[in-house]
Amino acid sequence: MRAIFISYRRDDTEGHAGRLFDDLVKHFGPDSVFMDVAGIEPGVDFRPVIEQHVASCGVLLALIGKNWIDARDPSGRRRLDDPSDFVRLETAAALKRNITVVPVLVQGATLPKPDQLPEGVKELAYRNAVELTHTRWDSDLNVLVKALSRHVAPRSPAPAPPTARRILKPATLLPVVIALLLALTGVGAYVLHNRENPASSVIGEPKKPAPEIPKPTEQTKIAEPSDHKNIPDTEWRSLNFPPPNAGRLAFKKMPDGNWACASYDQHGCLWGVEIPDLKLNELKPLVCGEMHLRIWGDNGYDQPGHWCNYLKVLATQHQ
Repeated sequence: MRAIFISYRRDDTEGHAGRLFDDLVKHFGPDSVFMDVAGIEPGVDFRPVIEQHVASCGVLLALIGKNWIDARDPSGRRRLDDPSDFVRLETAAALKRNITVVPVLVQGATLPKPDQLPEGVKELAYRNAVELTHTRWDSDLNVLVKALSRHVAPRSPAPAPPTARRILKPATLLPVVIALLLALTGVGAYVLHNRENPASSVIGEPKKPAPEIPKPTEQTKIAEPSDHKNIPDTEWRSLNFPPPNAGRLAFKKMPDGNWACASYDQHGCLWGVEIPDLKLNELKPLVCGEMHLRIWGDNGYDQPGHWCNYLKVLATQHQ
């Protein structure tokens, strides 16, 4: 079964695209999802390259944010009206080949109307859309994954580790039998000795050593005070946040004391984007508190599993 292609505008839904990409990879595997047409050599006509990439997919997800329709180029021209616009070419190629195209609405965007779309893309207005919201991301994602599973096979689960109960080969069976006989002989001698010499018996068994607690791995490690104790709060840092807002996220403390996540539109956090990959001069942080309340309907601190509240609790514990 063929892969999932995520079509998006960098200045509209880059953060959402990155988060969606990471989540879909968890469900379908890294070879079944891609979202950037890269490696086009200078001087090469990119139109057939895009067609070739889209043709290899079974589903195209058209990620639509608030600025998707009216995004403008430096000259003020609407990008969708440019025949060489990548998003227009990707969507048109999928529709022309009768590939399943799913509009994915984020940031509260609505499905475009046919008269808002150029020729070759108008059919997008008649495709059933899926909405991904920040507060219901996991449940909304499940709806999308269920729909995509009809077109793309989920990744195979990792094989279970071998259990302790296994069949021993004859070559390994003899040493085991000998070890058991020696152990039983030792126990019998100990019991006989205690019967004959009651005074020498030990009251109570010696305490067994406590099992060693495994060190946290990169996947399980959330945060340690030592990770950040020498870094000022006002600088960007990143953590792996636990569910439900799970994933790698860059954050910092704002001058007013509120926490903020890295964002380019003050709307969606850039999940899965590492700090070296951030365009620091283009960041427009989404700030917990009043701004978050204005955009998402809650301040982020009142939800136990929200990344805002997690940072607040973490900071309190490390004071």
